[in-house]
Amino acid sequence: MRTKKANGGDSVATHSPEEIKDFIIETLRVSGASYRQVDDDLLIAEVTVEIPPMFFTPARLEKQTLNLVFTPEASANYPGSELVIPGSFRLSWFIDGLKERGNYTLHSFKYERTPAETEAALGQLCPELKRLFPLPAPTVQARPYLLAHYTLSYQTDELHEELVSLGLDMTSGTITPDFLRFLNEAEAVPGVPATAVEKPGCSLEEAFPLLHRYLEKLVATKDRRWVDDARTRYEEELACLYQYYQEDRRDFADFQNRALDLYDKFRPRVLVRLVNVGLLYLPELVYTLPATGRKRKTVLRYLPLLAKVEGAGSSAP
Repeated sequence: MRTKKANGGDSVATHSPEEIKDFIIETLRVSGASYRQVDDDLLIAEVTVEIPPMFFTPARLEKQTLNLVFTPEASANYPGSELVIPGSFRLSWFIDGLKERGNYTLHSFKYERTPAETEAALGQLCPELKRLFPLPAPTVQARPYLLAHYTLSYQTDELHEELVSLGLDMTSGTITPDFLRFLNEAEAVPGVPATAVEKPGCSLEEAFPLLHRYLEKLVATKDRRWVDDARTRYEEELACLYQYYQEDRRDFADFQNRALDLYDKFRPRVLVRLVNVGLLYLPELVYTLPATGRKRKTVLRYLPLLAKVEGAGSSAP
């Protein structure tokens, strides 16, 4: 995915207090931080901050509670709160944190093919559409997708890590694996698209549980040899340990402790870590096909970056 800078930059100086508050809430949500919106003015968040080193004390991470407001009027009503406005320390802190972690991104993608190029691509995906060419002019809009990259760590006494790229269609909840491969050659522009956006069918709160259930199924279908091999190595080491304690008639309690350490060393477990996440707006062409014979008008949806057609003998990627 190639990123293109927007002309003149996207300055937060033009954003309203409500937009800044929405940005902070979205950042907290995708970062996994807990927060509570007390009312329209006050937002309480628990964040992890780095305390810099002092003398011989190393740097450390510490949880802090932030009381955030977004207008000067609200700041006067809540003494001790932090005012989050363009140019403020706290807004810059959130933005710098995102840049440093690469944890969240918001991009849209343009569609610049000619009608002839579009029909040629559609003809390859759905040959039955060729008899309807030329198609009526489509409505160009954007469909929101949640792109999430996870690291799956398969841990025993050995470690194997796998990077998983998932794209969740926010309108239907459908998940596409290896999602980033569809966007490798596409050009991304920061921010929301200028076109209309298809209404999402699920919220971010609903999206992440869907992704987690998908990951659970993915792990469940993985070849179990990594578990079986770890069990074999564990049983071999446990047998050696038992023989050692039997021969020397050592303390049985000590043997139990050592055996528990072995179990913890070889115990299979899978750790899931969210690496980064992006809200992406992909171009979508919506065609209203004329009625033919007894068939009523058909709505056809074409997602060119995914090479996907919905509504007329679609061809999935």
